[in-house]
Amino acid sequence: MDFDEYQKLTRKTAVYSKSGLTPVIYTCLGLASEAGEVAGKVKRVIRDDGNVFPNSGRREEIKAELGDVLWYCARLADELDISLSDVANTNIQKLTDRLDRNKIKGEGDIR
Repeated sequence: MDFDEYQKLTRKTAVYSKSGLTPVIYTCLGLASEAGEVAGKVKRVIRDDGNVFPNSGRREEIKAELGDVLWYCARLADELDISLSDVANTNIQKLTDRLDRNKIKGEGDIR
């Protein structure tokens, strides 16, 4: 499955809050929340598993949370009328350009 096909399929499961939040705000908040859950799972590996990642149970938990992150990325992009494949292509072009210019390390959006 490619990014755009995945993005299209997420439309079937997009059920948003009736709280009055716009879909963009709702999906952005969901993305941040799910990214935090990934970080929490990684923290537990550090705290409980001695920083050893081969624990297959933890890997599956992290994979499930990464799926939720991907879903919210796809939904947010879709709400903004941006294809997920365009997001991926633009990002890899940016990173490849930085690598070619030896600017992959450092900080700041414009390097």
